[in-house]
Amino acid sequence: MRNFLVRRGLAPCCLLAGMLLGACAGKEEAPAPEPAPADMSVAVEVLPVHQCSRLSPRITVRNAPEGTTHFDVRLLEKAPVERLLGGGSWTNDGSGEIPEGALTRLYSGPCPPSGETRPYVFVVSAMRTGLAQPLAVRVCEVKLEGMEKRSGSLWGEIMR
Repeated sequence: MRNFLVRRGLAPCCLLAGMLLGACAGKEEAPAPEPAPADMSVAVEVLPVHQCSRLSPRITVRNAPEGTTHFDVRLLEKAPVERLLGGGSWTNDGSGEIPEGALTRLYSGPCPPSGETRPYVFVVSAMRTGLAQPLAVRVCEVKLEGMEKRSGSLWGEIMR
């Protein structure tokens, strides 16, 4: 039997398995993981002034993951066809606030047609500089009704 194990190369495998099992038996238990921090949450305060405007609303981020250096924000219109309306980045100063007007990367506010209600989604990603993968991503969906169109005229004077 011994010659059979040696010829087949099974003896080294059996020895290795025996050593590994012995090492596992003497191993200390790993410490319990620390409790995970509370989940990140996002709140968006969309006012009438933010509709059909380039002025972004105030966004509050709570419980951002440790190490978050900035937030990346995108606004999507979900219906009738999903489309990107812009967004921007904001440095995490620890306050959890992205102030009104902070989003400037081609941002165009939600603008549903008059008399229609449409869903919009703010996607907020907690990012760390140097990492492409977000630390956390949360969405905040808002449904907005289109405002009545106002009639009027725009008047201006060109100065040369």
